[in-house]
Amino acid sequence: MASSSPLLLLVLPLLLLMAARPSAAVDPIATDCSKNGTSAQTQSSIDAVLASLVPRTSASYYATATAGKSPSTIYGLAQCRGDVPKQDCALCIAAAEQELSSSCRGSVDARVFYDYCLLRYSDANFLGLPDTGYTLILLNTQNATGVDLAAFDRAQTKLMSRVAAEAGEASRKGLATDTTKLGGGGGAAKTTIYGLGWCTRDITAADCGLCVAQAVAEFPNYCRYRRGCRVIYSSCMARYEVYPFFFPIDGSEAPDQDQAGHQDKIILNHP
Repeated sequence: MASSSPLLLLVLPLLLLMAARPSAAVDPIATDCSKNGTSAQTQSSIDAVLASLVPRTSASYYATATAGKSPSTIYGLAQCRGDVPKQDCALCIAAAEQELSSSCRGSVDARVFYDYCLLRYSDANFLGLPDTGYTLILLNTQNATGVDLAAFDRAQTKLMSRVAAEAGEASRKGLATDTTKLGGGGGAAKTTIYGLGWCTRDITAADCGLCVAQAVAEFPNYCRYRRGCRVIYSSCMARYEVYPFFFPIDGSEAPDQDQAGHQDKIILNHP
């Protein structure tokens, strides 16, 4: 067998890393547009808020903006997940602005969610208020494999309870990640579960912990034994997977695409 070339050995880790983050910065998870029918003044406020949010969020991962006078005032918030590289944050927020500008034009309440960022605006002042009204649930269609399902459920529950508690710590700045391992007996490979809790920075650390805990509490209702699941609110989200999805990710951790699998989407409680 021919030996691997030095160039291949250098390029392969980069390709694996790219596979771990295929298009998460530019493909929306969900877009929600509400309260259709805007005046010219309100649409101008929306455009001004979006134009303000994109460059400031790209630079600092988080921004809020307000534009217009009553009754045409619009409030906005944009945020990138704190662990993602800066270039991915910029790509994600730019894509989010384009998505809302095209899909939600004429709506005075809109939000879009990505793996790496979120963007929201409304004619109601939501800033600083924990919001769990809109609920988006994404669950892997397949159960975990290679492990006892009851043990998997217990391990996932303990992991995500820790994540919720960590998300409520002020030092975390609204982002908590953790992992746990199980299995590995009889020569079988261990399964690693990766967990994440993430909140918008306008809410307090205490409210962040409560928000993530509320999201985690939905897991038994929809996601028991599943390889992965996430519950997303407008102010926070909770997610676990059996493959690495938060940074840093090295080439040796690149996910098996079969593990990512297919997902069902459930949307509850439209605004």
